[in-house]
Amino acid sequence: MKNFVEAKTVKNWISDDTEIAFIDVRELAQHTAGHPLFSISIPFSEFEINVEKLVPNKKVRMVLFDNNNGVSEIIYKQAKNLKYINIFILKNGIDGWIKSKYHLFDGINVPSKSFGELIEKKFNTPSITALQLSQKQKEKKDIIILDGRPFDEYKKMSIPGSVCCPNAEIPYRIFELIKSSDTEIIINCAGRTRSIIGAQTLINFGIKNKIYALENGTQGWFLNNFKLDHGKTKSLDKTPKCEKIEELRNKIVNLLKDKVEIINFNQAQKLINDRNITTYIFDVRTNLNQKYKFSKLRNVPGGQLVQATDKYIGVLKSHVIVCDDGDLVRAGMTALWLKKMNYHCYVVNETPKKIKDLNLKNKVNFKTIPINLIKLENFKNLKDTPIFDIRNSVDYCKKRIKKSVWTNRLIITNEMPHYVKAIILVTNDLPKASLILSDLQEKDPKYMVQVYHWNETEIEHYVDYIDTREVELDETFIDFNFHTHLRHQGNKEHAKNYLKWETDLIKKMDEEERGFFRSLL
Repeated sequence: MKNFVEAKTVKNWISDDTEIAFIDVRELAQHTAGHPLFSISIPFSEFEINVEKLVPNKKVRMVLFDNNNGVSEIIYKQAKNLKYINIFILKNGIDGWIKSKYHLFDGINVPSKSFGELIEKKFNTPSITALQLSQKQKEKKDIIILDGRPFDEYKKMSIPGSVCCPNAEIPYRIFELIKSSDTEIIINCAGRTRSIIGAQTLINFGIKNKIYALENGTQGWFLNNFKLDHGKTKSLDKTPKCEKIEELRNKIVNLLKDKVEIINFNQAQKLINDRNITTYIFDVRTNLNQKYKFSKLRNVPGGQLVQATDKYIGVLKSHVIVCDDGDLVRAGMTALWLKKMNYHCYVVNETPKKIKDLNLKNKVNFKTIPINLIKLENFKNLKDTPIFDIRNSVDYCKKRIKKSVWTNRLIITNEMPHYVKAIILVTNDLPKASLILSDLQEKDPKYMVQVYHWNETEIEHYVDYIDTREVELDETFIDFNFHTHLRHQGNKEHAKNYLKWETDLIKKMDEEERGFFRSLL
């Protein structure tokens, strides 16, 4: 028997002190068009593959919701098969949420984006406009411009004269650049959140220089018709000297006091072993070229963990352990922000060599089933068999096998004609193909599914099979995030809409939603 729960009950659960995973099983385009603030996206098309990474505790309260179309009931069964024992379904799906007069939020990473706006409001984080920064550059003022994004984003586009230093690394490395107490520091990202968090991080760390967030980041820069750089590779990656690291370490220990617990190896292992709570552990360093690597730990640079928390942490009010090289600065500043986001946070005070011995006890029940793989040369003997491409729609639109049709698991489940008993799936993700194969063979054990695993090298030798005409993205591609997406191509209207979306987020939040970030009240 399935457990249906009213929207009001779920709203109360989000605000109580018990862990909850509130999961949107609709596809990404549907999620980003509008979802409850604290829900996470695990689409039906890849649910079994990702749920155990995002929701590792099988006892946690799990609430599923869909478009009131029966998908949650299917996922309920799959979650049971994966040994989850405390599953609920939002009654009437997203319609039930709307009818209860609760807001929907478009876009992605909404809790983190909202948090950034609340931080600016709470702390009055200083900012500087693109025009003001440009003027300082012309006057050759003593300034440092640090781009708080990961290197791959920085390389795509950056403010002229800026240096890449992802947010969590800034308080650890910035002393290499500061010339004097008069040096002004500007932190930027592509929009607002990482600019605000990066600037406020330095202020909270006790840096006495003037510090600013660049208002609206690189988007604000090009909206003012200033030219962006592309392909730049300048990064701040020098490691401080030993005596400086010790000084920084003492500073962060004082900041963590009475706020975030510093734990040892045994305490970390005890948290990981406790099956009544959900515990995540992350290596929050950006540079992975260190002598010691945490091979078993998930690496998510601290700035990104704060910027896109719902991408990595699927359970609200859960426990989060963070670690770095032992300097504690990167882990500590990350933990302080996550603490404000209502997670129970801990910093591991151990050497990397010791940390890598932690037993993570990750129990994964999902298993792919055997797949019948074929090569491109086999297609000539299968010319009457329908070809369905389940790769990301963006890749499909650029290049595809001739006569293939884009689809995904949801579409196949809802629309596959009953008379079709054999298909070819084209994929670059075999587990996703395995899910579709399982679904089809559950309906009919004799269903024939052959899979072509996309191979660019092989494709080059069969150009007659390939269609490279550009296909326009539209609403039929339900795996794509359409939310102001053209800002990435320099569309000014989309950039303006995105920035307005960010600044308007806290206006849409109700009292309970703002109250979730209790330490900011």
